[in-house]
Amino acid sequence: MEKTLFCTMMCAVMLLVAGSGCLGSGGDEAVNETVTSFLSSFNEGDVDIAFSYYEGKDFLVPATLEIKFKNKDILVGSIEQFELKDTVVQDDVAYTTAVCTVTRFERNKAAGTDEKLIYFRLQKVGGIWMITKVSLDGPISTAEALENVEADPTPLDPIINNIPIISGVTVAILVLGVYLNKKEKSGGGSGAPVVDISTAVPVEKEALAQFIRAMPAQMYSPGSKAPVDVWIKNFSQQPYDNVTIIGNFPGTVKVKKPALSFGKIGPGETVKKTWDVTPSVPGWVAIEDPMVVFDYAGTRYSGQLDPVWLNVQ
Repeated sequence: MEKTLFCTMMCAVMLLVAGSGCLGSGGDEAVNETVTSFLSSFNEGDVDIAFSYYEGKDFLVPATLEIKFKNKDILVGSIEQFELKDTVVQDDVAYTTAVCTVTRFERNKAAGTDEKLIYFRLQKVGGIWMITKVSLDGPISTAEALENVEADPTPLDPIINNIPIISGVTVAILVLGVYLNKKEKSGGGSGAPVVDISTAVPVEKEALAQFIRAMPAQMYSPGSKAPVDVWIKNFSQQPYDNVTIIGNFPGTVKVKKPALSFGKIGPGETVKKTWDVTPSVPGWVAIEDPMVVFDYAGTRYSGQLDPVWLNVQ
């Protein structure tokens, strides 16, 4: 019965992941998300926010962006709807076209709608897709020179750049959306808090590995307390909220708090939290399948990381 339930749950998870469009699920999706955020922010009057998605020479300041769009009869609030088409991703460069339905004004009154095409080029900078060219006159040639844009280095960049890509999808959906780490498993430490993931969208382990990394020490000694550092870097343009990582510790490893609470991680921010562990016996032991839960853009996500192995000698 338990095996049948497990198989049924995993099938449901695979279907959810296939259709959820969650973080890191594809280059096209990430490119379109950046352009959508740019256009939506502009249309809502948040020109400064729209400008934050841009790195190039077309617009020197946010006011320039607004003026150039206005010169093409695209005013703040005038975009009724838009659709992105012909998105092409080539390594770290992407191109897409926004087909916009724009309100036409005559004597300050709405007088119908026009179709406007806006062409975008994006470049991947430090794991983030940034708009580096916007054309209101025609398609952008792939022969044009790219912008020389670089992300500011952070302590996590070397780790992110060397993470091996894990094939396949492994996501845990726990019964009733509750993950418990009992006292017996933590050798007398306090249990993990109850975390509700009943409505969470599952995230691929591969996607989580792009911005979360656990770093154990090279060696641990039985009976001695030592750290296991966990780094998270937010490559996106929006914050991660209520970020929690819960480890499933074996009975031979004592830990005071199996749950690491990162709280809010802002765009571009890198945060480190630490498990202080005390292994009791020599050998290789694992923090099994740490679970990650966080909120992003109003949606809760959850998934599992690879086990964290500790070399105790």
